[in-house]
Amino acid sequence: MKKIHLYILLIIAVLFILPTFLNKDKETKSIPSSEAAGKQTQGKENTVKDDECNIQIQIQGKKETYSLEEYLVGVLAAEMPASFPLEALKAQAIASRTFALKRTNFGENAIEPNVSAQAFANKEQRKKGWGKTFKKNEKKIRKAVQETKGQVLVYEDELITAMFFSTSNGQTESAKSYSGHAIPYLQSVSVPTNEKESPRYHTTYNFTLQQWNAAFNETWTKSQIQNMKISHNSSGRVETIKSGDYKWSGREVRQKLQLASTDFTIKWNTDKNTIQVKTTGYGHGVGMSQYGAKALAEKGAGVKEILHHFYQHVKIEKLKKSSSLCLNSQAIDNNSK
Repeated sequence: MKKIHLYILLIIAVLFILPTFLNKDKETKSIPSSEAAGKQTQGKENTVKDDECNIQIQIQGKKETYSLEEYLVGVLAAEMPASFPLEALKAQAIASRTFALKRTNFGENAIEPNVSAQAFANKEQRKKGWGKTFKKNEKKIRKAVQETKGQVLVYEDELITAMFFSTSNGQTESAKSYSGHAIPYLQSVSVPTNEKESPRYHTTYNFTLQQWNAAFNETWTKSQIQNMKISHNSSGRVETIKSGDYKWSGREVRQKLQLASTDFTIKWNTDKNTIQVKTTGYGHGVGMSQYGAKALAEKGAGVKEILHHFYQHVKIEKLKKSSSLCLNSQAIDNNSK
């Protein structure tokens, strides 16, 4: 009888103790030691994932926020024709991602949805604009964003100011000529001649003398227009115009007259009794020319070659997580020619 009681007690003990050991074993397997975790995640621990690095972009004037990559779909759709080669679209995606992160301080500030920053089109606007080609264009744009996910342009471990514009005059503008401040990665470079296919390559304007004076808030005369002296910089753009006591920079003239670019000519049209201004190119001219990127892609250049052509001495890197912020990056292309 005593043996039977002993067996019963042993069985009860086993039933209570065994689950405890099993649970401990499960806990040990599900929570690896710090050393084991380091080995398992070596080279992967800081790679950006949507659920790890949730950068949200707020657009000025809009209630809705967008994840960084979803925001870029709207930017590409608004900034570059979907008919452009995929490599050009990918270059735009990387430039726009870099620009957005720097402009918003990694999502802390709202960004303008216009040319003062970069344009944006939401899904409804894309559907309306593309019509029957929506699915095809949407797929191509998303492919460009997805294949460059997390990639940014860096100079000396800092995001660059990734300026871009529509169409050049055959040469981009340097930051020094544009603003007076030299930036190593924003130098003047040549652009393929087939960029001339841009519908904005040439633009002609006609102003009456009254319109001209209203724009400048001055009282120019016909004679002063006819005797105007124009100086150009090394990229072929207007540096200054001067006539008598009047002197303006090319940027000031472009702003006052709302011109397409700072590469322009001015002459008095005697037939119409107007001031005729002809521009070449479209945009400020600094950084990447979008039609230039298209031209390079059509010549066989890949996204890296396109970006290194327009942005000198930069690296293409991929964002990685640091603590709770995506502030660091890891190099994926060290070609900083």
